[in-house]
Amino acid sequence: MRASSFHFSVFASSSVRLRKSTFIAHAASLDGPGDVEPVLARITALPVLKRATHCMYAYRVGPAAGQSDGGEGGAGDRLARLLQLSRSDNVLVVVSRWYGGVKLGSDRWKCISTVAKDALTKGGFITK
Repeated sequence: MRASSFHFSVFASSSVRLRKSTFIAHAASLDGPGDVEPVLARITALPVLKRATHCMYAYRVGPAAGQSDGGEGGAGDRLARLLQLSRSDNVLVVVSRWYGGVKLGSDRWKCISTVAKDALTKGGFITK
């Protein structure tokens, strides 16, 4: 995909920092299931995300849906559930984490959900 042909809107969350780990999410509109890979590649190629320890994602486009934990066990399922419960469609949400050396336990789920909801809200995929 040439840079000039990229027409998808991408919305970034505010970052959340907790005990030396940083989380940020990006949400992008999709036209169809075939857009997932090129949009995901574009988002994960952003210079700010290149050094992220984990990049987890989920998407929903009509009946097509999918997710990946990106090394953060269970995160893809949680993001997919967020998309389902918020009735967000035609969207890809990617959450990136920079591990700060301190295990967060269950607090990481709150951080992942917070940034994902922020990006989805900024993109108009869910309303407050």
